[in-house]
Amino acid sequence: MKVHTKFLASATAAVLAATAVVPAASAASFSDIKGSGHENAITSLSEQGIIGGYPDGTFKPNQNLTRSDVVKLLGKYLVSLGHEVPKDYKTKMRFTDLTAKSQDELLQYAALVKDVGVFQGSNGALMHRDQLRRDQMATVLVRAFKVINEFDYVEAMKETDYKSNIGDLNKTTKEHQESIETLAYYAVTKQKTFSPKDSTKRGQFATFLYNMLQIEVPKPEPEKPVLTIKKVEVQAADKLRVTLSDDKAYIVTLKTPLVENVETEVTFDVNEQTFTTKVKFEVPDLKISSITNPNGGQIAISFNQPVKLGTELNTAAINKLVAVTGVDRLGQVQLSKGQLSEDKRTLTVTINATTGLEGRYRVVVDGIESATSKKLIKYDDIATFVPDKTAPGVLKVENISASKVKVIFTEPVTNPIGVTQFKLADGSVVSGIQGTIEKNATEVIYDLSAATAKGQVLAPGTAIAITFGTIIDISNNLSSPNPLTAYVTKGDKDGVIPTLTNVTQLGAKKFKLTFSEEIRTIVPADIKIAQNTYSPGISNVVRDKDDVNSYIVTTNGSLNGYTTISTTPGRYITDVSGEVNVFSTAYNFVADTTIPSVVSTNVVKDKGIEYLEFTFDRNVEAAAFAQVTLTGNYILNGYTYPLDKSLVGQLEKSTTNDRTVRVRLSNLAGSGGTTNAGYTYSVGATFTGVTSEYGQAVNPAYQVNFVRGSDFAQNEEKLSVLSVETSYNARQGTVIDNKTIVVTFSTHVDGNTASNLQNYTLDGLTIQQAVVKHNEPYKVYLTIKEDIAQSRGTNLTISNLRALNSVVTMEPKTELVFLNENIAPQYVYHNITGTDTITLSFNEAVKNALNHSFEVKVGDLAVPISQVYSTTNEQVAIRLAQPLKSNQVVTITQTVTSTVSDFANNKLVLSPIQFTVPTNINY
Repeated sequence: MKVHTKFLASATAAVLAATAVVPAASAASFSDIKGSGHENAITSLSEQGIIGGYPDGTFKPNQNLTRSDVVKLLGKYLVSLGHEVPKDYKTKMRFTDLTAKSQDELLQYAALVKDVGVFQGSNGALMHRDQLRRDQMATVLVRAFKVINEFDYVEAMKETDYKSNIGDLNKTTKEHQESIETLAYYAVTKQKTFSPKDSTKRGQFATFLYNMLQIEVPKPEPEKPVLTIKKVEVQAADKLRVTLSDDKAYIVTLKTPLVENVETEVTFDVNEQTFTTKVKFEVPDLKISSITNPNGGQIAISFNQPVKLGTELNTAAINKLVAVTGVDRLGQVQLSKGQLSEDKRTLTVTINATTGLEGRYRVVVDGIESATSKKLIKYDDIATFVPDKTAPGVLKVENISASKVKVIFTEPVTNPIGVTQFKLADGSVVSGIQGTIEKNATEVIYDLSAATAKGQVLAPGTAIAITFGTIIDISNNLSSPNPLTAYVTKGDKDGVIPTLTNVTQLGAKKFKLTFSEEIRTIVPADIKIAQNTYSPGISNVVRDKDDVNSYIVTTNGSLNGYTTISTTPGRYITDVSGEVNVFSTAYNFVADTTIPSVVSTNVVKDKGIEYLEFTFDRNVEAAAFAQVTLTGNYILNGYTYPLDKSLVGQLEKSTTNDRTVRVRLSNLAGSGGTTNAGYTYSVGATFTGVTSEYGQAVNPAYQVNFVRGSDFAQNEEKLSVLSVETSYNARQGTVIDNKTIVVTFSTHVDGNTASNLQNYTLDGLTIQQAVVKHNEPYKVYLTIKEDIAQSRGTNLTISNLRALNSVVTMEPKTELVFLNENIAPQYVYHNITGTDTITLSFNEAVKNALNHSFEVKVGDLAVPISQVYSTTNEQVAIRLAQPLKSNQVVTITQTVTSTVSDFANNKLVLSPIQFTVPTNINY
């Protein structure tokens, strides 16, 4: 048996001495212990000052111990270890046989040993006058030393396979049995008979106490100080320098690198202690963290910090910032829009193509600033995009308003093939729903306001199933499931009527109405304006492009003073949920009496004609007779000349800026060569018929400098695409082969730009030729390389073409075209399959093989063909009117009238076949 021993410190020994029976004699003078089995224990404890004897020089080893003796002994020892006597020891009795009148010392220590769990009592009583039985002594010692040493002796014994050989354990309780077995395990007792119900003698207790003091319990590991984080420095994306409360610094390597400029919670260990804190890897420069393709139709550009961009970027905006060019697939990728994530760290770019992103692309990103105005260093690198194998689906459905719903897809999808169907739960068809899936759309908005079924307008709460035609993504992944279905519900009125919240004056004839929410389109007839008896009409009402809740109203006359603005009687404003309301408000229009002054001048060219523009610091009006007078000098060849007389010209109001008027330079009357290019003018300008919106004549401009260019007459007709036809969608009566695309324009095309292959892009395919025929000058015939193995849809983009003699380039136009398989059938080999029959084999099934499709010559003489027929789909037999003979040289050619083609109508082009009839023909 393994025995653990422990020697208490000298301080502990001194305490036990103080708690023992008051000594009156030393061990050497104890007259009654010699020859006793307890002599060694008594002597050792006495020499340590732990116990003592009686005044008569005896120890009385055979005298019984009472429970009161042991309570006081252990209580005093516990106090010496730092335990406190409970303050309520005299008012709260721990045992039923003690009262407030009991001995005070006994009350104190009885309360203490009960509270720490050394003494439990019997049925609530301490029985302090009773003698302490041996089984009770065992339990009291085990409990006491458990408290003293903070070590569970019983549990430690149970964890071993120790079995006691004490024969009379069954004479006491389960708890006492475990205590006795524990003493036996630790060799405190070595007897095979314990006599648990016998009284405990003083000598026995000395021996048990002595043996208990020899037990060495496992020393508890000293508690490590609990350290805290004092300082954290981020040294790299995966490195921290951590200073703890012990003022020691540690280098910590993170398992996952930090994302730049994002506060991140990290957990790490230092010296077996776990710490959690938040850190930020701050990188001041704006950089691109990654460029990936979440699907075949989008590019995700992630930045290391928020960027200063709008949430939605249109085609023009995104193409100013991002350019993508194929490396493995040559050609520039057309970009259609961009969307910034909510945290402003990821820009998702949608492409305008029918071929999914795959392989290497050169990506250039420039012109972007961070939220803190740090400029992005131009990014120009190669990104590798993975193939998209994921089927598109519906991500979610949102109700924009009571009558508008938005279906959002998981990725860009192409125009659905087939008809989108709208039905009720009972299968009834719903009509009147407005909304179309655009090419490469990520979402579609449907307007349900005019939706009807069974001849009735749909009631609020009506559920509609939208079943799309065949939906595919840009990588040609078919939707799953197919067809794709989304469920939407027509909303009810929201219960909140729209109200007018603000009027903002924008000029003498223009103001803005702002409403509490988005409302449906307002027309001039919806609004009435009145100033006493003066009621100017309304010329225009347009929605504010920057605020969907506002409309800009333009009047026919100036407004000054308090004006009533209201809905026209019998007319209403309607919010998007269908709630209606009227409004009426008084607004004080304040006349701007400031005289307008010129803030800038500029020479512009409009349709080949030069104009001198004058821009003022506020809105101006130009009368029909408005004119400008210029006086001063002009410079020619470095010499300055005075104007012999003033230059005078008629002014007109700019159509795009209420603050600008302009004069046509070629119409200036006077001297100074205003029609000649290269003249520089330094003049003053005075204005006639130009006023503020409130009638104040404008100030003259005292210093106007401009350089005269030249005018030229030009054709500014802009070309547009009327139709794009292939064999897939050719009009009835029109024959187009599978390798031709016919583009019809609005007018005659410029042959040079129309025949330039750089002006056409056919996604994933090659255009070999662009031809304009002299008799069809408004059409371009595009020839496609024969490499379309199966029918497909793709994007044709046309740009930079001009109308004949025009100087204006057409707007880029992208059309989805469908192309049939265009690879012509190929001759493979021939066989002589009869005395008069030759069989030709092809790489695919062919049709339309007729007698006039081929010509057969033997030597130089044509041989009549009696029949041409198909033996299998891929074979054609030619039966001659005469048998073949050995060693004849046979030549087979295709006739000009041949109509042989594959089943996709790709015509056979057969080169002459020549062979010699063998001597021994094996049929």
